[in-house]
Amino acid sequence: MTLSSSYYGGRRRGRPPVLRRVIAWMLALLLVVLAGVYAYRTGSALATQEAAALRLELSELSDAVARLEQEKIGLNQQLQAEQRRNLELVEQYRQDVPDDAMLRLVAAARARLEAGVPQDRLEEVLAGILPDWQCEGEPVTRRFVIRTPTTPGGNDAVGFAGGEITVTGTGVSSLNDQGQPLAWFNPAEPVTLMFARLGGDATDITGVLPLHHAVVVGDEIHRFSVLAGERSFVTVTGIVCAYP
Repeated sequence: MTLSSSYYGGRRRGRPPVLRRVIAWMLALLLVVLAGVYAYRTGSALATQEAAALRLELSELSDAVARLEQEKIGLNQQLQAEQRRNLELVEQYRQDVPDDAMLRLVAAARARLEAGVPQDRLEEVLAGILPDWQCEGEPVTRRFVIRTPTTPGGNDAVGFAGGEITVTGTGVSSLNDQGQPLAWFNPAEPVTLMFARLGGDATDITGVLPLHHAVVVGDEIHRFSVLAGERSFVTVTGIVCAYP
């Protein structure tokens, strides 16, 4: 049996479509590979650019942090300088502006100057004052009655320095449960004490006991402390010290 030429010719004509399909698949695969290579290279380039941008940003941030650290150091130095300045100003204020104790001393000195005491005399007295009182003898304690509107009288004065100084006082009557005044003073209320010099001036002080006062007699100062005693009485303790 023989095959005709048309049979072989048909077989030859049937092969090209298969080849074309193979070539098409190879071309498609090549395109996929090329696309992958392009995508890889593109992604790598983008990653490189992004990494460079990140490194630049990191460098800029590092520079910014360094600047902030320098600014922080500068601000801390400025703060410390301001704090030292404030301390200096406070100390200067303390030196220039007198406190209450100094104001009282200035007021006392001004009062003595206005009373006619020469400035050089006042300066001599201040220069001669010792840190501690130079007292002689033992303290002397006496008691007397604080006068009130209901006090019957008597025992209402005591003398010191041989009668040179007389101390008296007035106060507010104590009350009973019915609100009626009693014959003794109320130690919780202010009292007024009078210190009178023989043939001289008298000074008064007012307040709630205990109270303290001093009277100058020549080159001596008599310092007194007055405390509440029994019922109508108060006790006065005096000591004599050198003046000034």
